[in-house]
Amino acid sequence: MKKLLLFVVGLFLVMGLAACGEEPVDTVIPTPVGQTIELTYADWGNQEFNQRMIDLFMAKYPNIRVTLRGDIAGSGAEFTGNLVTAAQAGLLPDVFATDNVPTVINAGLTLDVAELWDADPDTEFVYDNIAATAVYNGKRYAVPSFQFLKGIMINLDIFEDANLSTVAGQYRIDNDGYPVKDWTFAEFVNIAKAIKNFDLVNTENLVIGMDTWYGSPDFQQVWPMMNNANVQYDTWDGTEFHYTSADWVYAMEQKVALHQLTDGTTTRFTQEVYDANTVLQAYLIATGYAAMDIEGSWQFGVINQAAGDGINLGFWPYPSGSAGLFPPTILDYQCVSSQTLYPEEAFLLAKWMTFGEDGWNARLTLLEADRAAEVLEAGELPVFLDRFPVAEYDGVWDRVFDLVDEIEGIDYILNRIEYSKPDLDKWLPGYKDFWAWVSDPENPYNWDSLVLAGPTAVSTYAVQWESNANMIVQAQLLTLGAD
Repeated sequence: MKKLLLFVVGLFLVMGLAACGEEPVDTVIPTPVGQTIELTYADWGNQEFNQRMIDLFMAKYPNIRVTLRGDIAGSGAEFTGNLVTAAQAGLLPDVFATDNVPTVINAGLTLDVAELWDADPDTEFVYDNIAATAVYNGKRYAVPSFQFLKGIMINLDIFEDANLSTVAGQYRIDNDGYPVKDWTFAEFVNIAKAIKNFDLVNTENLVIGMDTWYGSPDFQQVWPMMNNANVQYDTWDGTEFHYTSADWVYAMEQKVALHQLTDGTTTRFTQEVYDANTVLQAYLIATGYAAMDIEGSWQFGVINQAAGDGINLGFWPYPSGSAGLFPPTILDYQCVSSQTLYPEEAFLLAKWMTFGEDGWNARLTLLEADRAAEVLEAGELPVFLDRFPVAEYDGVWDRVFDLVDEIEGIDYILNRIEYSKPDLDKWLPGYKDFWAWVSDPENPYNWDSLVLAGPTAVSTYAVQWESNANMIVQAQLLTLGAD
C-alpha cells in the first residue's frame, strides 16, 4: 500500500483492512495540530440542503472544511459548461456534479478515482449494473450519486371513474380499477387507447391516454431489456447495441405507430387542434387530463401539487417483459477535480454526498426531520423522496420506503430495485452524438423521416441506426481514458 500523509492514514487503514477481509471499524481522520484541509463543492441541487449535508460532514470530519460554491450557475449542460470555464481560471471545485461524464473527462476536469473506489468497502454494496458505469479503459472518472426511477404516473381518479374491467387478450385491471402492476407493454398501450376520451367540446370529460417521454414513447430503449436479462438500457450489452434484434424492431414499430396518432391516445396533436385548445397546452398529468404519463421520480413534487387540486396520482412500475421487471433508472454522477490538492479527502466528500452509507443515513435523518416538521403544519403534505440509493445498505432502504410509502404503486418498483438497469445518457461516450445524428434534418435516416415512413420502415432504419451507434460509441470508448 502506498504511503499516505499522516492525516489520512486512519481512513485508509480501515479501507486496507476491509480489502483484506477484516472487519472495518468506524473512524474519522485524525487532525494533526494546525492542519485543516480546505475543499469546495458544487452541484445544481437544493443549496440549503447541500449546506446541511456539508455541515454534518464537517462535524464527522472536523479536520476538513468544505465551502459550498454557489458561483457555478445553471443546471445540466449549462452547469457543466460553467465548470469548464471555472477550470480554465483554476477555480474548479474539488467535488462537482456533471450532466455528462465524457464531456468533463475530455475537458481534463476529472481525476481517476479507481484506486480509491476499489479500496472503499462501501463500493462492494453498489449494484453491479451501476458500478459498471463511468469506467473507461480501467479508469473511473466519476462516481454514481443517485438513481431516479422511470415509471408510469397514473391518475387514480380517472381509472376509478372509467370502470375498466379486464378484457381477455387486451389488458388486466385489478380489484381497485387500476392496471395490474405486472402489466405488459401491450396492456399499457391497449389501456391508453381504451381509456382515452378526446372530447374537446365537453372538456370535463377529456381524457388523454398517455403523456410520453420527452415528446415520444421511449419503448425501444426499455422494452428489449425487459425481455432479455443479458442486455442493458437501449440493448447495450457493454460492447455494442442490438437495434436489429427482433425485440428492438418490434418496440420501435410500436413507438412509431403510436407516435403517428393525433387522436388523444398520446399528447401528440395536430398543430391546429393544439393551438385552438388551451387545455392541451399544459402538463396534462398535473392538470388532471392525462390518464398516464411516462415519467421520472424527480417529478414527485407533481403528486403533491395535484393532490392540492384534488387530483390523486400514483406511480406504477414500467411494464414488464418476458424476462421480468428490471426497473429503468436515470443516473446522476459526481466527480473529483483533477485540480484538487487533496484527492483522498475529496473522494470522501463525494462519497458522503452520493453513494456512501454514512452520507445516506445523514441525508435520511435530515429528510425525516423535515417531513415531521411539515406534517405538523396544517394542510401541508409530506415531501416525497425523489432520488434513491445506488447501493444495498442494511437499514437504509427501510427508511427510504418510509419516505415514499404514501405513493400508490411505488413499492412494486422498489422491491425490484436491485435489478435496475440504468440509462446511458450521462456516462456512455458518443451516445449523445449518436442522438444528435438521429435528430439531424440532413440525415436521411432521422427520426422525423422514420415517423413519416411508418412502422414498416423500422427494420431498414434499424440497420443504419445500429451501425452508426456502434461506430460512434465504440470509437470514443477506445480512446476515453486511454494513456
